[in-house]
Amino acid sequence: MEEDFESVDFVIQGKVTDIKDLDYSNIESTLAYRLNPEYVDSAGYYVEINVSQKFKGSVPDTIIITPSWSGCDFFFRINSEYVIFGYRNSDGHYHTNICTKTFKLDDTKLNRFKAVIEKGN
Repeated sequence: MEEDFESVDFVIQGKVTDIKDLDYSNIESTLAYRLNPEYVDSAGYYVEINVSQKFKGSVPDTIIITPSWSGCDFFFRINSEYVIFGYRNSDGHYHTNICTKTFKLDDTKLNRFKAVIEKGN
């Protein structure tokens, strides 16, 4: 987790307030949609995050996580909270993927994460 913290552009805690999958004109043809037919209703991308805590990097109070539309996309659920390890590309878009340490908030993982943060300071 410590290496991942160092390698990403930002680390935040936030709640998913909206998912805008329908902005993608051909979502039915994506691998993610074919693997999960309920993709649009349950999880996915153009995920709006209300940022409650910033651990690393400079991000606004609300960000949109955008897709790469690959098997590496991280699936989010609306109204759930996450700690997100992510990147900002040259176009200014925010991204994450399943290979980062992004996780759905729970006490055990949050305590482990905070121990890593404190160790680094």
